[in-house]
Amino acid sequence: MSAFDEDSPNAYFAHLPSIDLERSVFFIERSQSLAGADRGEDTELDTILQDQHNTNFKTEYGNLPFWRLLILKDPGVEKEFTASFIFHHAIGDGVSGLVFHNAFRDALEAASASSSPFPMNSKPQDVVPNDAMLLPPLEELHPLPIKESPTKSPTTVLQEWTGNAIQAPCKTHYKTLYLSPDLSRLFSQACKKESLSVTSALPSVVATAMFGILPSAAQALTCIIPVSLRPWLKLPRNIANEAIGTYIDAFKVQLRRPDQNVEDPNSAGIWPGAYETSRGIKEHLTRDLSPSGEPYTAVAVFKTIPDVSVIFNSALGQNRDAAFEVSNLGVSPVPPKASADLLWQVGRVTFSRSSVVSGSAVTMSVVSGVDEGLTLGFSWQEGVVEDAFVQRLIDGVRTLLSCASERIDRGTVAGCTN
Repeated sequence: MSAFDEDSPNAYFAHLPSIDLERSVFFIERSQSLAGADRGEDTELDTILQDQHNTNFKTEYGNLPFWRLLILKDPGVEKEFTASFIFHHAIGDGVSGLVFHNAFRDALEAASASSSPFPMNSKPQDVVPNDAMLLPPLEELHPLPIKESPTKSPTTVLQEWTGNAIQAPCKTHYKTLYLSPDLSRLFSQACKKESLSVTSALPSVVATAMFGILPSAAQALTCIIPVSLRPWLKLPRNIANEAIGTYIDAFKVQLRRPDQNVEDPNSAGIWPGAYETSRGIKEHLTRDLSPSGEPYTAVAVFKTIPDVSVIFNSALGQNRDAAFEVSNLGVSPVPPKASADLLWQVGRVTFSRSSVVSGSAVTMSVVSGVDEGLTLGFSWQEGVVEDAFVQRLIDGVRTLLSCASERIDRGTVAGCTN
């Protein structure tokens, strides 16, 4: 599938007559083994993902699909590899990536169990897309309610940091922070001890790390939190959960710079902001619902705009409305079949995204792999924030997560600051 007339108000999707897999599936051999990576980091994959996020799908507009598959292999290792599914956000959200990898693993399992398995080194070939019907667009699956009375602005206006102004063109920088399964489990336990979800805690972790870098004039930071619309689609739950498509909305929470006890600078930590985020999530999902029972959706407004390009072009040069975004896919699905009986296993999982021209200054994409290790992918646009700033942010996030995990390991949950 590809998009046509994307730059006009009448853009549409269409099946390609055929797909040349040699131009959409790529086999790459690593320059060094992943087994020797420092602290679980995969800098080679980071470089590849960054390059992919800067490779425009319009290069072969109308000839190639809006997706690519990269198979990254260790030297001398035949049946172990990293599969990276790169796709345009117009055809899939983050959950769609998990759906693909689950189906890909099932296909590998079926081919390996076959009496005539697919040869590992065979070359890709042209394939003709099947005639399977695509699911209806979002506006036919969800009421997309629009709130007639806008949300009241806060009475107190705080000084916020949002990076440099909205600008184009967009060059994405990307880096991954990987947490070991043990550290990830301890952090999850620390959140549970505070009656919080990991999704609620992570925005506060990023905000706390950012406040440690920014000057004191920055009084607050706004975080964008994407939310899946799949639970409210007019589809059977099993079909909605396994669908490849873009079914997301987003809302914002504002996190204030924490008040710190002069005698104990570690007294504030990540938990006050985590509670604030938790309240914001609960309020969005359960309070002030639409007449049909769903949360009001921010994306609904696009159905009232004849030409969205006018809106996006008018945003150039304007200030951003958020400092950062935290998108958490949760835990990767585990195959229902007993793991010991499977020929192919999924371990570590990475979730990465390109920067959005009009989006937040920094984006953090989170997923927990089947190995139970959390992976945090950081994306930022060149010219919006400096690389050194993001590196300090990543280091701060690592320190805060480690601190919270170590404290629960010692039997205490106290504040951690960057």
